[in-house]
Amino acid sequence: MKKSELVKLIESTGVTARETELYLEDLKTFPKIAYWEYIIEDVMASGDDYETVVTYQVSFASRTARPTELLTLKRAFNADGYHPVIYHETLPATNGPAWHHYYFRVEITEDMDDGSGT
Repeated sequence: MKKSELVKLIESTGVTARETELYLEDLKTFPKIAYWEYIIEDVMASGDDYETVVTYQVSFASRTARPTELLTLKRAFNADGYHPVIYHETLPATNGPAWHHYYFRVEITEDMDDGSGT
């Protein structure tokens, strides 16, 4: 997968999304998607060539369990041949109802040498 494909799949949900970690101050409106890189790895591609694989976390925050928008995102990934394992945790809130955090990882192939990150 390329990063542009990841962004397109996320944007297909119509949910507000940012390329940044998910912060509590972002949770004033729900649902919300945040995605960010957390692993950059050189992997042997063929012969003596390496490619760069960047692992992103995609986080989906919602006030409801298993929201429609999350299922829309899952179906979009599945339609493109990707089947991420989606984890879930329920987090208590001090100023309102608990919120639901769904998250999964996506590995992106990037050309780090050209500076574009795509």
